[in-house]
Amino acid sequence: MIPTMICWLLAMESGLSWAARWTVILDLVTILVFTVTEGRLLNQWNGWAQLAILGITPWLLAIQRMRDERLLKTQQAEEARELNHLSDRSRNLLSIQHQTQKTERQIAEITDAYHVTREASKTLRLTELFSILLDLAPRLLNVKTLRLIDLSTDRWQVLRAHQLPDGQIVMVGSSPDVPADYATQVPSQTERVIIQEAASMDHGYRDPIGWIQEGDSRFSWTPLWWNRQLSGVLVVESLAESQKKVLLMIANQLSLQLSRILLYQQVESLAVTDALTGLFVRRYFVERAKEELARAQHHDLPATLVMVDLDHFKQKNDTYGHLVGDIVLTEVAQLLQRNLREVDLIARYGGEEFILLLVETTLDQAVPVAERLRQIIELHPIRAYDELLSQTVSLGIAGFPRDGQTLEALIEKADEALYAAKKAGRNRLMGSHL
Repeated sequence: MIPTMICWLLAMESGLSWAARWTVILDLVTILVFTVTEGRLLNQWNGWAQLAILGITPWLLAIQRMRDERLLKTQQAEEARELNHLSDRSRNLLSIQHQTQKTERQIAEITDAYHVTREASKTLRLTELFSILLDLAPRLLNVKTLRLIDLSTDRWQVLRAHQLPDGQIVMVGSSPDVPADYATQVPSQTERVIIQEAASMDHGYRDPIGWIQEGDSRFSWTPLWWNRQLSGVLVVESLAESQKKVLLMIANQLSLQLSRILLYQQVESLAVTDALTGLFVRRYFVERAKEELARAQHHDLPATLVMVDLDHFKQKNDTYGHLVGDIVLTEVAQLLQRNLREVDLIARYGGEEFILLLVETTLDQAVPVAERLRQIIELHPIRAYDELLSQTVSLGIAGFPRDGQTLEALIEKADEALYAAKKAGRNRLMGSHL
């Protein structure tokens, strides 16, 4: 019985663990050994029962094992599908996350653009626009310096700002921490090179960011366009590569706002300048002059008002015609304007009369200036068509605050002095203290 049990145990082990062919072989060997060694038991029914048990039980184990293996393979396949599904979902989630981050960055850029546009739309002056940009700049850019080169007029100017240690960006002159060499408004040599390179760039260039090295400093710049013409250049120092898109966004918004400012200035220029002489009209002069006098009074500064009238101008109109008279009037206006400082105010007051406000100028300082204007006009030949003419002017002068505390009082005093100059023989300067 022992040999049979050994063979049967091996067959059972085969049914549990080994390949099916070994189960077949060992099962047949078990039956054979049982038949040889225990053949007498086959005369009884329980012998056959034992033989059946010995032959069937290894196969029952083998069948169960195969069923378990198939079930395991099915479960493994299902797990593999689940893992693939989870992997796909994970990739989708990562993709959604990346898209969300990209969308958030776009929203941030749009928000920044909105803030730039909203704040910039509040002003119609270039310096105010630059100040607003400086307030927003620390939230948008991390740069050492920021410059706005204005090319919208024949007289180029540069607005400069510098980053303070606390990260704030301030305009030059508003903080003692800003180096003095930034204070000039005339373009430097480096800035002129940038202007030349920007001017050579096409309006439709896809990546309109240039750079220039100056010592240890690297300046990045991008042009500002108006009507497809270069109207300015935005220059920053130490711009990170990741902030190029932000710089372009700011430049686009500045271009739009600068265009709006330039359009406003054109309309304003038409509204405040005299069509014939190009000088301010009387209404605008009065507004500006009152502002200057208020500033002078607040800071205890002097100012001088001068009235100028062309001598015998009506005779020229009657003799040579109004076209010649217009040329004479325009020539005198240009002579006055060219020989005044940019800060001084000049306007056509009416007819052949002009009015000047010399800012931060005392009477003693203004008298030689007014006398020089009189002499320049007297000695200047005026070509009007076929006529070569000369023109003289009479001037009346009044000082603030000596001759009046208000613009109206100054005009009255200067007008009285002008009348006295006319009465005294014309081509002369008169004032209450002369």
